[in-house]
Amino acid sequence: MSVFLRWGIFGILGVAALLYAYNASKRLAERHAQPPPAAQAAQDPAPSASAAVVAEHAATAQAAAPPAQSAPPPPAYCEVELGIAQRAIEARRGGEPLDRVLRFQEIAFESSPLRRARLEKVATRYFNYEGEFQPEALRIAVISDCMQSTP
Repeated sequence: MSVFLRWGIFGILGVAALLYAYNASKRLAERHAQPPPAAQAAQDPAPSASAAVVAEHAATAQAAAPPAQSAPPPPAYCEVELGIAQRAIEARRGGEPLDRVLRFQEIAFESSPLRRARLEKVATRYFNYEGEFQPEALRIAVISDCMQSTP
C-alpha cells in the first residue's frame, strides 16, 4: 500500500470524524436549547380540568381576602439569588451536572469572592434540594434567606 493511499484514507477518516463531531455538537446544542418537557406542558394552550378548578379557587380566595399591603421590592442582589435558585432547580430536573450550574454567568463572572461564594452556596443548596417548591414558596425562602445572610 503506498504512502499516498494510506494518508488519503487517514485524511478521509479525519474529515468524516470532524463532520460527525460537528453534527453531534449541533444536535446537542439544539436539544439543550429546547425547554424541558415539564416546561412544554406548562405552555400548552389547553389547560386541564384540574387547572381550571385551581384557578377558580384562587380567584374566589383572592376575592374573599382583604387587600394586602404591598411590601417593598427585594434588593437586586436577592433577585439574582432567586434566579440562580430557580435555574439550579430546573437544571437538576433537566439532568445537568452541578459543575455546569456553578458555571452560570451570574456566578462565574462575579468579581467579589465573598459574593461568588454566596451565589455558589445558593446554587448548590437548591440544586441538591430533593423536594418540590411552589414558585411563591421558593421566592419567599430565597429572599428571606438572602435578607438574613447579607448585612
